[in-house]
Amino acid sequence: MAFTERQNEFLHNHVKLGMNPTQSARLAGYADPKHSAFQLVYSPAMIAKMRHEREKRLHADLATTATATLKAVMESEEAPASAKVSACRTVLEVCSLLGRNSQKANDNKSLSDMSSEDLAVLIGSLEDTKQAMAKVVDVNKIATDSIVDAEVTDIVERKSDSLSDDLKD
Repeated sequence: MAFTERQNEFLHNHVKLGMNPTQSARLAGYADPKHSAFQLVYSPAMIAKMRHEREKRLHADLATTATATLKAVMESEEAPASAKVSACRTVLEVCSLLGRNSQKANDNKSLSDMSSEDLAVLIGSLEDTKQAMAKVVDVNKIATDSIVDAEVTDIVERKSDSLSDDLKD
C-alpha cells in the first residue's frame, strides 16, 4: 500500500521523532488529530510500516551507537580489563569470528577437548591479537607528566593562598 504524504509525515513524527500519535497527527495536518491518530495506529498497514521503520532505526542508528560504545570501551585506558575483554568478545561474536556462529571448527570446543595443536593455534591467535592491541608505554613521559601536574598544582595553590591573603587585608 502506498502511503500519502500526510501518512508518511505522521509516521516520521511518531516513529523517528518519538511524538505521541495525537501530536504526530496534528503536525501532519490532520483535521481531527485524535480520531485520525486512533485510526492510523490500528491500521494493519500502518502497524507493519511502523514496525519496519523501528527495526530499520534499531539496525542503523542504534547498531552504530553500540559499535562505537564497544570500540570506546576496548580502547579506553580507564576501563577495567574485564570490560575490555567482554567488549572484544562481543565484537568477535557479532562478526561471527567467535562463538556458535563462527566459521572456525575449534570455537565451539571446550579447552579440554582441544588437541595440543589446536591449543597452540588458539594461543598464537590470542598473542597476535594482544600484540595488535598493545600500546607502547613511555614511563619517562608518564613520570614527567606527573611531575608537571604536581608543579602546576603547587603553583595554583600558592597563587590561591596569595589571593586569599590579599582579600583578607
